[in-house]
Amino acid sequence: MASERTPRAKAPSAAERQFSLVLALLTTERGLTKSDIFETVHGYSGDSGGSAATAREKRFERDKTELRDLGVPVEVIDDPSAPGNNQLARYRVPRGGFSMPAGLEFDAEETALLALAAQVWREGSVSQESRRGLMKLKALGESTSEDLVGVAPRLRARDAAFEPLSTAIEEGRLVSFSYAKPGEEAARVRRVEPLALVFADANWLLVSYDLDRASERMFLLARIVSTPRPLGAVDTTRYPGVTPEQHAARALDTLAELARRQRARLEVREGSDAEVRLRSVASTADTPWREIELGYTDVDLLANRLASFGSEVRVLEPEQLARLVEARLTEVVSDHSEVAP
Repeated sequence: MASERTPRAKAPSAAERQFSLVLALLTTERGLTKSDIFETVHGYSGDSGGSAATAREKRFERDKTELRDLGVPVEVIDDPSAPGNNQLARYRVPRGGFSMPAGLEFDAEETALLALAAQVWREGSVSQESRRGLMKLKALGESTSEDLVGVAPRLRARDAAFEPLSTAIEEGRLVSFSYAKPGEEAARVRRVEPLALVFADANWLLVSYDLDRASERMFLLARIVSTPRPLGAVDTTRYPGVTPEQHAARALDTLAELARRQRARLEVREGSDAEVRLRSVASTADTPWREIELGYTDVDLLANRLASFGSEVRVLEPEQLARLVEARLTEVVSDHSEVAP
């Protein structure tokens, strides 16, 4: 009879681990040694011996560097008896260096609103400034208004591939996954070096270097149909010194330029939900329809979005978009038609 195994707890994300580290370093005046941190801080404890210990050391060094980049003043205090010995050195975050400006105070409702704003900014921009702001608000330890808890926007990544890809970027690992591209009969395996994750047009995308095609490619996370699997370490000479944030910024610039070149002309019914959500520059024609123009990066994604408005939208051009929207609406009608006995 096979013995029962205790399920392994899910490892915390990099953001959760770094926040736990900040809280630990804020609560000590004397400082914590690496041994103290590895034994007590969530995200480090439990990994010991061999390759796990080496990976933990690298993880700590990355976290320390990233926290400093975010503006968190992580101090190193040498042991007087052994200067330069990093195993005996102590780490701390001085409260005076990681606090709000003197005289600046927030009540419970203001703190909650600022936290919500920081979450939206963080999810939408993945920026260092937003992450720093959210971490400082959490570190305040202030109570928040319970009335606002249910207002938090649901912008968390829903795609199953997000966490594995985020971990692979953090750890510098190659991955493979199956990708279902529109128009292809079956999903195809892609082997890539993940560079960054970006949020654009209400979708998460992976910025990557495709190993088989020897070029940079972007993949929509919603079209990744298998759990990304690690393949090995990345080639560090391919992008020396380039950070994920720099890859993300360059990718967003590329997407913005693509949206400027690819334009769609639509008519939306005046006063409809489509007009509110899609409105840009409306025409002044005295009709129940308003003409607008939109930029887009993926014609299939735009077709999905426009089809969700049903009869509130009419596509004028391009013709390919009109055909795709019509096909989706026809499929919906067919799926909901009664079958004759």
